[in-house]
Amino acid sequence: MPARQLHLFTVPNPLAERLGERLFRTAPRAPGVYLMTGPNQRVLYVGQSKNLRVRLASYKNAKPDRASRKVIRLVRQAASLTWEQCESPEAAVLRENELLRLLRPKFNSVNVYPKAYSFIFLNYAPPELELGRANEPGEGVEQYGAFKTHAVAGYAALLRLTWAALHQPGSPHDFPSPLVGARPPRRWRLSLEPPASRLRPEEFVSELRKFLEGASDRLLQLLAQTLPPDASLGAFQRALQLADLETLAEFYRLGPRRNHQLRARHSLNGPLIPQEQLDDLLASAR
Repeated sequence: MPARQLHLFTVPNPLAERLGERLFRTAPRAPGVYLMTGPNQRVLYVGQSKNLRVRLASYKNAKPDRASRKVIRLVRQAASLTWEQCESPEAAVLRENELLRLLRPKFNSVNVYPKAYSFIFLNYAPPELELGRANEPGEGVEQYGAFKTHAVAGYAALLRLTWAALHQPGSPHDFPSPLVGARPPRRWRLSLEPPASRLRPEEFVSELRKFLEGASDRLLQLLAQTLPPDASLGAFQRALQLADLETLAEFYRLGPRRNHQLRARHSLNGPLIPQEQLDDLLASAR
């Protein structure tokens, strides 16, 4: 049985003292959303629950040795608490997302700014391939997304791995500096001229499209087969290639592949899911 800290004195509960015990007893045992605001009426936190009374009681009874530091800070700053009952748990999740996007509360970190999600676009005019990343869908371009998790890191890994497959570098110092910087370039052009590498341009672009659409991850195998062999690389370059392959695989799992599953499940057409719709679909799938 886990040990619990014993208190010599009664631990004060600022939320109950400030708002009164009766408020928590009036909360319905039903799904809904709740908002905590500070002294200046700024919304500090938005949450949802299948049972509002049980969830709000957890804040009322929060103790420093049992609750997270974030929760303790929240209950100490909250000056008011309101809730809105919803017809179902699913409706509560969607209403929470709507309020998060609208209010962007201080203590929430998830789903508050969907415009920061990424779209990846490509333009192939043989032998030139242009890859790019944007935070908004564009007009008249071939694009995929929105991607929420590991999108920037995955895009950076894709650029480096493709460049490495084309140019066979033996050291990280051989890469163009923008490809190994802290943030990848928004756009990058690559020449897929056949003599330049073992990549077959049409096959590569076809597998790249399937990868970004979430239909196949064969691109990972294709890149791994055409990268410089380990025997020709230093330890740092080998580690970089391995890390980039792992990053790209994780991006595929949490980005393109998950989007592909969501589109199939909800009968959505095309490779795009708008940012706000993506948040709602992911929340409903929890």
